[in-house]
Amino acid sequence: MMRLLGVAVMLSGCAALQPGTPLATIPISVHSHNRSDMDVYLLCGDRDAEWLGLVGQEETQVFEIAAERARCVSGLNFFVVSRSHNRGYWVGPLRPAPGGEIALSIEKYAPASTAASSLSY
Repeated sequence: MMRLLGVAVMLSGCAALQPGTPLATIPISVHSHNRSDMDVYLLCGDRDAEWLGLVGQEETQVFEIAAERARCVSGLNFFVVSRSHNRGYWVGPLRPAPGGEIALSIEKYAPASTAASSLSY
């Protein structure tokens, strides 16, 4: 019985390393063209806000989220907050594909910001 358990554990470990296995995280590349430091939040619809981090003036940051987070039925939304103006702006909704990545572009005029999802190869 213990041998079968050991073999099952080894096989499940090998299966996790197989190509084509869904990634455990989704990268989010955030590029800011804005002249203000921006706080970036991720939400499922309008719930479960998670602060991803701070993106400096005209800076690029990469954040990661758990792949399970993308299973949001109402779509993922970003909420970006300008620290200098203390104003927030919605970007989304977005429904990333499994194994995909997200690019968020915060524009100089923050309400015109965009987010896009693509598959990583």
